[in-house]
Amino acid sequence: MKLDTANYKLNIFTEDICPDCIELKKKLEENTIPFINKSITHTMDRNSNAGHDKEKANNRWEFIDLATEFPEKVKFSPVMVIENLEGKKDIFSLEGGFKNTDEALEILKDYCI
Repeated sequence: MKLDTANYKLNIFTEDICPDCIELKKKLEENTIPFINKSITHTMDRNSNAGHDKEKANNRWEFIDLATEFPEKVKFSPVMVIENLEGKKDIFSLEGGFKNTDEALEILKDYCI
């Protein structure tokens, strides 16, 4: 299976300790499907900035915006966002498009060459 990277890019929103997220990333790597992982795990200790990870914080806001705009599609992590060259996004999440990581891979077949 090879993602049609000439026409699509794949971003996934994941949480660092989520078993389904870990499994999806592993399966994507095993199938050599390129993706951009956008971790949304909150790493900031509320009493200090010592553990603050700005990139994860930005990803979290992007995830919240996505969930607000597409509440019927963004249910649970992991969330796959497949974007075409024109910027059109197809969004699939656990319980918002697939029930397990095998179903997530089946969805991706439509975007492969």
